[in-house]
Amino acid sequence: MSLIVFLLIIFSAFFHASWNFAAKKASGNFYVVYLSLLIASVLFFPFLFTLSVSELFNVRAFPYVFATGTIHAVYFFALAKAYEHGDISSAYPIARGTGVAGTALAATLFLNEAITMFGLFGIVSISIGTLLVGLKNSNQTGGLKGLLFALLVGTMIVGYSIVDKLGVGIMNPVAYIFGLWIFATLWLTPYVLIFKRRELSLAWKEYKKYSFIIGIGSLMTYLLILFIYRIAQVSYVVALRELAVAIGAVLGFVFLGEKPTGLKIIGITLIVLGMMAIKLA
Repeated sequence: MSLIVFLLIIFSAFFHASWNFAAKKASGNFYVVYLSLLIASVLFFPFLFTLSVSELFNVRAFPYVFATGTIHAVYFFALAKAYEHGDISSAYPIARGTGVAGTALAATLFLNEAITMFGLFGIVSISIGTLLVGLKNSNQTGGLKGLLFALLVGTMIVGYSIVDKLGVGIMNPVAYIFGLWIFATLWLTPYVLIFKRRELSLAWKEYKKYSFIIGIGSLMTYLLILFIYRIAQVSYVVALRELAVAIGAVLGFVFLGEKPTGLKIIGITLIVLGMMAIKLA
């Protein structure tokens, strides 16, 4: 992996951890996440005018855009619920760690990606590290629901990572991500407008700033990753992004009063070692 690609992924990890931290600060409020999708779609719309008609209306890419929008709708819903029932230094690593291992397996099976020994060591090290960072004490509450939603998030990460690797191979990432965001928003809109208008109004009044941070941060971070998918193996990219797990855990320790444990520290160390191995790969 080239140094510039490596550094860009690390750069994206910092921003990824930051908007996830904002999601936790908003108490895992699903309606804040929904507003973030809506806000990002509106603010990003003018960038479409930089593209040609053929780039915007790519019929071959439509199934991928539709699929990833659907998967992301489930992802954002489950992510909000995972943060609602578990702390950021637990739910976040479990979700991302599941995604790392699953994506590596799926990329090998469906994309014929070859993983070197250094790469395999890095992926395994990061996966174990993220799970260790996410371990909770047995006396903490809300663990089971948080765990189940975190695992669902991880499954969605595997799905959209493979779909998006294929999708951006035939469509401009700028057009692709806008379609992704639109479909994800459309899937969630009926539920919100029919059953949860009051909660949506309260979320706008109380957490407006977090909706902007989450929306802009998540879209721009993933847009960068989509461009990287065009030139790098998805299994390595997804694994390297998990520096965000270590960053998210540290943010939880420093700003939310979450307790650092020996296992979490070991986990962070394994993540760093895995990153080094993938760089060598």
